[in-house]
Amino acid sequence: MALKTDQAKVLRRRVLGGLARNLILFTAAFLAVGLALEALVVPRIAEEVADSTSVWRSLNSTEQFNTALAEYGLLDTDLFANEAKDMAQEGFSTKAGSISAATSELDALNRAMEAYTDAVAAGTPASEAARAVLETYLQDTTLYTIVDAQVGDIETDDSNAVKVEESSSEKTTDESDNGGAAADSGADAGTASGEGVPAEPVPFIAYDAILSAAGIDPPQASVAEGFAALRVSARIQELGLVLDVPSGIETDPVTIMTNAALLGMGNAELYDILDTVYPVSQAEAYSQWTMLPPADQARAVGLSASEPVWQVERSTQGTYEVRDIATYTFVKSFKLPLALIVFVAGWLIIVFRALNRSLRYFDALSEAVGKVIGDKDAPIELPQDLSIARNELAVIRSQSLADERAAKAAEQRKNELVAYLAHDIRTPLTSVLGYLDLLRETTDLPRDTLRKYADVAYSKAERLESLINEFFEITRYNLSAIPIERETVGVRLFCQQVAESFFPEASARHIRISVDVGATDQFFVDPDKLARALGNVLRNAVAYADTHSVIALAARQDARFTTITVANRGREISEAHLQSIFEKFYREDGARATRSGGAGLGLAIAKEIVVAHQGEIEAASERGVTVFTLRIPTSPEAENAPARDGGTPRREGLRAMGNAAERTAGTQGATMPLGTAPLKPCNARHGRPARRVPMSNNRNIPQPRHTRRQP
Repeated sequence: MALKTDQAKVLRRRVLGGLARNLILFTAAFLAVGLALEALVVPRIAEEVADSTSVWRSLNSTEQFNTALAEYGLLDTDLFANEAKDMAQEGFSTKAGSISAATSELDALNRAMEAYTDAVAAGTPASEAARAVLETYLQDTTLYTIVDAQVGDIETDDSNAVKVEESSSEKTTDESDNGGAAADSGADAGTASGEGVPAEPVPFIAYDAILSAAGIDPPQASVAEGFAALRVSARIQELGLVLDVPSGIETDPVTIMTNAALLGMGNAELYDILDTVYPVSQAEAYSQWTMLPPADQARAVGLSASEPVWQVERSTQGTYEVRDIATYTFVKSFKLPLALIVFVAGWLIIVFRALNRSLRYFDALSEAVGKVIGDKDAPIELPQDLSIARNELAVIRSQSLADERAAKAAEQRKNELVAYLAHDIRTPLTSVLGYLDLLRETTDLPRDTLRKYADVAYSKAERLESLINEFFEITRYNLSAIPIERETVGVRLFCQQVAESFFPEASARHIRISVDVGATDQFFVDPDKLARALGNVLRNAVAYADTHSVIALAARQDARFTTITVANRGREISEAHLQSIFEKFYREDGARATRSGGAGLGLAIAKEIVVAHQGEIEAASERGVTVFTLRIPTSPEAENAPARDGGTPRREGLRAMGNAAERTAGTQGATMPLGTAPLKPCNARHGRPARRVPMSNNRNIPQPRHTRRQP
């Protein structure tokens, strides 16, 4: 809906402009903060939430891993069996369970090798370690063995001992010593090995662990298998084999190292194989895992979720790790709605603040209006945005003060007029009563004297009637609306009849009324009300026109308006008086005597009647010629048409005044226009037209009665 006032447009521009600016700034700030949080804060929070609600789990690819290792022989149990056969050929018993007879010796050698390994790891020289350890643990044994060359041969006999060929013992001892030396070299090799090889001391592996890795129950093993396990342990030390099974692999690392030692693989070669086999096994396991239903996928990684949401990561070593982030996903699903809620809430707050700001304008305006009403002298305090309203309030206050002063002045004029009329009523009433009392009390007065007293009393009674009529006008037209009942009336007949009703008053002052209606037709008016308005104007002209002058009544008509002008020559009216001449109870002369004027309502009533006809009335006074102009719509369709230029009626009135003066040059007295009969004086009493029937369609005009007596 379009706004009409400039103030409303300014406020709309300010409010909507501020609202748009704040919304744009908020949106930009929201996006900037959102992007910053998304880039810097959200990832960390998301990771913490995901880590606190889920755990990474590696895919178990043991089956695929073992299948691949079997191709390299690292899971071949026959290798250890062959090693046990070699020990049997060297004279060791192959009977199942015979290891119990040599348990003490095997344990002693096992402890000696473990201590030797620990000494090497601690940095003790190998020869000193060998001497200190082996002398301590082998001095009471009944096992034939050969120690490191630096220590020398140690030989013991026992009836319960197991016989071993010297050459075999030398070989076994040499291999053991070589294994001890290999521990140092193996450690160095582990340190210097390639990527993936741990640089740490080679741990000692007991013989019973090797037996278990070979699928043999240690108590049920033979002596050959026991010493074969010790030899494998020494070889692991010699080769420096250290193995950490990758994530997701359940294969026993001792089994792998046992077979690697039997195959003579170094640590670097072993890890090269593992680095090749492990990623392939993980990829195969992941491919098979993705083909499972979600519930089976969860069970495969040790979970019981029915609808998991998986996050998968693959490390550089080829490990596939998965975790169920269903809880994290559920929490994350609130991110966008929460952002939208914050965004919408921000917009609503900004819109509410804008509305609140606009409502504060109403508060300020209401407060200012209240102050203006309560104290008209109080300053109008409004914000700068309401500067137009402030100026309009100042204008309204000025107009209100002016209207108040005018109302007070009108009331004062009315009160003064009522007081004057009351005083003047008393004067003629006293005279009437006095003369009537003389006529009643005195019966022998001469006839001429009686006639004179009667005429004086009659004259005073007429004056009293005139004053009473003034009171009637005040009562009727003060603060009352004027109803209009229109009909079609001929302009010429209307003007002639109104002019004829003022013939007696004009004749008394030797004033002639000329009527010039030109080529006029009819107009749509209330004839009684409009005759009253024109009569009041004409009465004013008769009252103030110069004696022996002409009052020009002219009418012109076009498709929209009928313009009637009344021009008279007399005392010029000042501009200040012209601005107030149509106000109620206004009288230019301001005199107390009421004989020369009425209550000051005539022109005000004329204006009310003309305005009720949707017309205009104005007055102009220039060089002694006063012109009153009545502009009435000719037809109902012309009521809303714009008025013509205000200068034309004045020129028409002056021109009519000049034409009438030329026609009456050199004549005296009052004459009526050709074709009109003079009316009797009674019809012009108090400036009121004679009672008549409506003048629609130029119906006959009733002749006025003559009741006035002449002295």
